[in-house]
Amino acid sequence: MAAPSRIQTLSLGSQTVSAGIFRAARGGGLILEDYIARPLPSEPSGDAVHHSQVGFALEEIARSLDSHTEVRYALSGQSVFTRFVKLPSMGDGKVDQLVEFEAQQNVPFPISEVIWDYQLFTTPSGETEVALVAIKADVFNQTNNQVEDTGIKVSAVDVAPMALLNAFRYNYPDLAEPCMLIDIGGRTTNLVFSEKDRVFCRSLPVGGFTVTSAIAKEFQAPFEMAEEKKVRDGFIALGGGYAEHPDPALAALARVARSAMTRVHSEIVRTINYYRSQLGGSQPRVAVVCG
Repeated sequence: MAAPSRIQTLSLGSQTVSAGIFRAARGGGLILEDYIARPLPSEPSGDAVHHSQVGFALEEIARSLDSHTEVRYALSGQSVFTRFVKLPSMGDGKVDQLVEFEAQQNVPFPISEVIWDYQLFTTPSGETEVALVAIKADVFNQTNNQVEDTGIKVSAVDVAPMALLNAFRYNYPDLAEPCMLIDIGGRTTNLVFSEKDRVFCRSLPVGGFTVTSAIAKEFQAPFEMAEEKKVRDGFIALGGGYAEHPDPALAALARVARSAMTRVHSEIVRTINYYRSQLGGSQPRVAVVCG
């Protein structure tokens, strides 16, 4: 079967629902034809409001998509459990059984209550490692039903950190140095390590909403107003011997943002140390920031 000439994708983030529409280029490669994004301004704790906002955003985006072309979408890393496990050497015919056993041991929910899948990797030392991903079945069904209720035809579902890794490796196939992708989202920051055949990812429970919440608390402002203030005036104070912004209000805002995001820095350092000492990975030489 010939590959589709048009590829439609969705990203279901906690702060933004977005779509990318690509077409295959002659001679290989992809060309981005359109990008559509709809922000979700609700406070993270307002799950019912957030759910309805996702529905409205999906309905708007669906009107811009080709209803005859299937869509691939990515779930946010915070909703999916991910674990990397090394497998003992054994025959290929028993891999599925072994992976299922590891899933039962590592997934923190009854295996009958989750939807799970895996990807095998071979480490530079020749060991086999499996990336396990699992999501509660009721959470997945709620999300998938919401997507399909708009008339969107789903062809595949991925996890945002793995989709990011695939996009990175597709666009930079010749980059041989150890890399770390830092994807700063609304509720989480995803760290993805890419090194030869080695892959590792971790989701940090801190992101853009962390800054917004800190601003709302510091200035005693509603969440929506704090979000607007962050987007309009926000930046991170450099600290140390650097001069503050001459406007006291903006200087205070920058200090709040710096304090909130300091945790990201410390967690990145801690994750790199874990990756190197416990997993035998290399120090990242390239960092790619997105979000």
